[in-house]
Amino acid sequence: MLYINPNTPKIITAKRAFYAGMLAFVCKRVDKIDELKGVNVAVIHRFFENHVFDLIDDILLGKPDRLVQISNYLNPFIEFSYDVRQGIEYVFNYDVFIKKAKSRYDAYKLADSLDVRTCTYCNRNYTNTVIRNDGDKLTRPQFDHYFDKATYPVLAISFYNLIPSCSICNSSVKGTQKMNLADYMHPYLDNNLNDIRFTYKYSLESKSGLRILVKTPPASKASNSVKAFAIEEVYNSHTGELLDLIKTRQYFSDRYLSILSSNLLRDVIVSKEDLYRIVFGTEFDSDNFMNRPFSKFKRDILKELGII
Repeated sequence: MLYINPNTPKIITAKRAFYAGMLAFVCKRVDKIDELKGVNVAVIHRFFENHVFDLIDDILLGKPDRLVQISNYLNPFIEFSYDVRQGIEYVFNYDVFIKKAKSRYDAYKLADSLDVRTCTYCNRNYTNTVIRNDGDKLTRPQFDHYFDKATYPVLAISFYNLIPSCSICNSSVKGTQKMNLADYMHPYLDNNLNDIRFTYKYSLESKSGLRILVKTPPASKASNSVKAFAIEEVYNSHTGELLDLIKTRQYFSDRYLSILSSNLLRDVIVSKEDLYRIVFGTEFDSDNFMNRPFSKFKRDILKELGII
């Protein structure tokens, strides 16, 4: 699981745009509560006036631990009253948020401003946001709800609860897995990437003869997160990437990058990071892992092989 530093200029700018856009979104939805059918709208209005309006800023931009506090405070009301739940689900409506919009703030605008180019959870798949010059919106990452919408309906459109991810991690693997801050890594909180290490072994049980392993401290946030997203299992569909790295070590020795730099590229000024990116197609600096798939995996294996 990659770390998204919430204090970088890019993320700070994204949060500001998100707040402005989603505050307008929420206010517009509140104004339309009277259109709801089959509920007591007076009860919903009273609930928002007494319990929600003062918390709107934190609901939209509160840190994950604050979101838990808010949900714990509001959930008893939501669970007790059908009308209140309907009102909460109408106002904080994720399905409306992700609909492509021409002018209002939507999921595409959030994804574009975050600019997280690979899945936050697996770092295997590209999650680029593509919008044509004419504004036509083509593709973007999915947003996983770290705190699931069913249990935490009031957090359905909270910034720190919308984690850019690929469809496999979000829908196929995690699904409705219950997450909590004590047992699982949160991408905006836990910079524990060093607690996860890729390695390998030779195995007769594998068609390729290789088995990718993921090492973590036992009974840790890292181990729980790796298990929740089936990281070891899904990475073992990519043993070809591992085989290429092993062959590089066998064919070109452990001085591969040095040989390239001192011989083939001796008249070219190129940084270590640029050379690494050109040769292996991934990022060397962990702060940039999200820009290229397999960056964490390849750096761990290349270190083990002694190539870097």
